[in-house]
Amino acid sequence: MNAGPTEPQEVPVDVMPPLPKDAPLPPPPPPAGDSSVPFANLRTFYHPASGVVILGLDWLAFGTDFFTGAIAIPIVCVLSFLVSFALVFAVQRKWTRDTVSAALGKSFLGAFLVGLPFPITGTMLGAAILVLSGLPHHPVDMVRKIAERSAAR
Repeated sequence: MNAGPTEPQEVPVDVMPPLPKDAPLPPPPPPAGDSSVPFANLRTFYHPASGVVILGLDWLAFGTDFFTGAIAIPIVCVLSFLVSFALVFAVQRKWTRDTVSAALGKSFLGAFLVGLPFPITGTMLGAAILVLSGLPHHPVDMVRKIAERSAAR
């Protein structure tokens, strides 16, 4: 059935066009030994501190049932949105070194979740924040990881 070796065929190679000379370069990754950037080697959607801000503010605003009433709930929603937006933006810009547009998008998403008028901590949304920020699901695991890091130094 096979009549013998076939002739080699030319394979097309796709090459990306060169970048323009004035194209902005991505920011350099933080140095491995930089102690001013917590969790510098961890690559997740959210920085772990952003995850703590999102889940912590959500729990404070809606998990404690401290603020109740028809007038208090909308005020707490707006305040928790604004506070979490500012904090997540600051963390994403300073520690993750995201671009302004990436930090704005991430902080809007996190602030939207915090501003929802119910606690997200025990829901699938809270689990998604844990996964997206690389946080362990149990506080003892987090303390153990932090202790291992400080002992390694």
